[in-house]
Amino acid sequence: MRVRMPNRRGRDAPRRGLTFRMALAGGVVAVLLIGAFTLLLTTIFGLRDAGVTERRSEAVLISSDRLEKSVTDLDEEARGLVLTGDSRFLRDYTLEKAAMPAEEADLVRLVAHGDGAQAVRARRIVQAGEAYVRGYVAPLVDAERTDPAAARSMLQGGEGPQRLSALRAECAAFASAQRTIAARSEQHSIDAARDAAITAGMSGGGALLLVCCFVVYLTRVIVHPVRRAALAAGALAEGDFAVRMPETSPGELGTIGTRFNSMVGSLKMSRDRLRQFAGEQGALRRVATLVACGVSPTQVFDAVAAEVGHLLGVDHTEIIRFESDDTARVVGYWSDPRVPEVMPPLNGHWPVESGTVTSAVLTTERPARMKNYERATSAIGIWAHTAGIRCVVGCPIKVEGRVWGAMLIHSLDAEPLPGVTEDRMQEFMDLVGAAIANAQSRSDLLASRARVVAAADESRRRIERDLHDGAQQQLVTLTLKLRTLETTAVAPGQDRLRGELSDVVHDLSNVLDDLQEVSRGIVPPILTRSGLRPALRSLARHSPVPVTLQADVAGRLPESVEVAVYYTVSETLTNVVKHASASEVRVDLVLEHRTVCLSVHDDGRGGADFAGGSGLVGLKDRVEALGGSIEVLSPAGGGTSVLVHIPLPDR
Repeated sequence: MRVRMPNRRGRDAPRRGLTFRMALAGGVVAVLLIGAFTLLLTTIFGLRDAGVTERRSEAVLISSDRLEKSVTDLDEEARGLVLTGDSRFLRDYTLEKAAMPAEEADLVRLVAHGDGAQAVRARRIVQAGEAYVRGYVAPLVDAERTDPAAARSMLQGGEGPQRLSALRAECAAFASAQRTIAARSEQHSIDAARDAAITAGMSGGGALLLVCCFVVYLTRVIVHPVRRAALAAGALAEGDFAVRMPETSPGELGTIGTRFNSMVGSLKMSRDRLRQFAGEQGALRRVATLVACGVSPTQVFDAVAAEVGHLLGVDHTEIIRFESDDTARVVGYWSDPRVPEVMPPLNGHWPVESGTVTSAVLTTERPARMKNYERATSAIGIWAHTAGIRCVVGCPIKVEGRVWGAMLIHSLDAEPLPGVTEDRMQEFMDLVGAAIANAQSRSDLLASRARVVAAADESRRRIERDLHDGAQQQLVTLTLKLRTLETTAVAPGQDRLRGELSDVVHDLSNVLDDLQEVSRGIVPPILTRSGLRPALRSLARHSPVPVTLQADVAGRLPESVEVAVYYTVSETLTNVVKHASASEVRVDLVLEHRTVCLSVHDDGRGGADFAGGSGLVGLKDRVEALGGSIEVLSPAGGGTSVLVHIPLPDR
């Protein structure tokens, strides 16, 4: 069966695949996470910059204080030298003076990347410090070395304190501005730290929320559809063909749902067809078994009618035979127990009229059907309309190449499926034709065997009659004549002649007895005169092997049955005497359900077989000619049992 796959362009194209959806969801999560971490990094960098600015401000303040202290120390050393004249005040003067350029450069470097106004103030401080040292402190020291009075005069002039106060004021303003910058940097650092903490918390929460959303999305898009698919597959594995998957799932899962539902539908259709096929094969096997068992055609016809009715789900089925007088006769039929019993139609016999299914089948030798009997004028058509038959389908039955009859099905409601119904019926019709041919062959064979047996029995009777009326009478007459001669014609003194005549008479008597015995074996008079039970008792009495006889048959049986039973017992006893070496024989004869059941059993050495001689084969032909069966059970060393069943003919 071809399964039509969904159109990929028509049905799958509007859907986005799972790869696209996963890539899109992953991209969104990645973008959001990158944004969150970028914000966090920005905050961290701001916090770092605030710390760097704060540390630079502290370094600037330290550098400016160091430079101011160096200028103040040089001033104090120069003043102490002038006031005391003690050269020890100049012990660190040279070193401090030499270190000032580096301190000035360090201050300028530190403020070079900071606030512009502070850079200007730093340069003014450096210039003011250099000018103070070069223009006042150094000349004061040089004057003290060359002209102490001039040095004191310079000291008393007050220029130094003024210039030093101005420098200190400039340094104080610079330090104040730098502290303000440091305070702002510290506040910025605090704000940056707070923002970093908030950003980190928000980023962590946002990341967790994104992960949860992603998990929920994956669960809804993939996990739930996959779980539903697993449950649906499990239900399908357990044989539930009503299970279906939603076809609205995203991406490939929706396609899987569509394909799964299509597959389930295909499997259900295949299962139904397989069940139908299995049902047909089972019905055909049952009918074929009946045909092989050789049951009567009536049983086969009724069985076929019932099987076809069950398989096709119709209301009535019938098998008809076309007669030579252009009529149809019902030979087998079946009715659904749930519908009114109207079979067989017209007492099972009606004329084959034009315009009917039976006429179409007989004429065309092909299946035919009729769906409307409202205007029917034929006898069978009027009956169909009266019985409420909606549709009749007929299929021919052929035997040996000619139309023998037809199979008809009747439906009261729905019309049987055209084409398929006829094909399914035809498979049974072949078996019906084989059954009819087999039944005819079997009937002809049985009739032929019966005629052969009857002819043999008639030949035995004629021989027995000829012996009785001919040879036996002549022997009796000859014996009487010889006795008469012996008593009247022999002269006294001829004892030798009288003795010879007596021996001849005695031999003739023995011959006559043997001939009578042979005559009785052909057709025993006791069987014809008294019946089966006395004849069997006579066989039992004359048997050299003891026989136990149990014959529960009252009255007379048909002559052919009595002869068959008698010869079976006779032949079996003869075989026992000749071959079995038995010490006892048991014969049981009963009548059950109009079937004669005979059992002959001995305790001999066994080994009897139909292939061992013509006696058992003759018994088999005789019994089967009457429609009976014969079975020989003879295991080696276990004795022999002969079982015979012969059905009585119908009265």
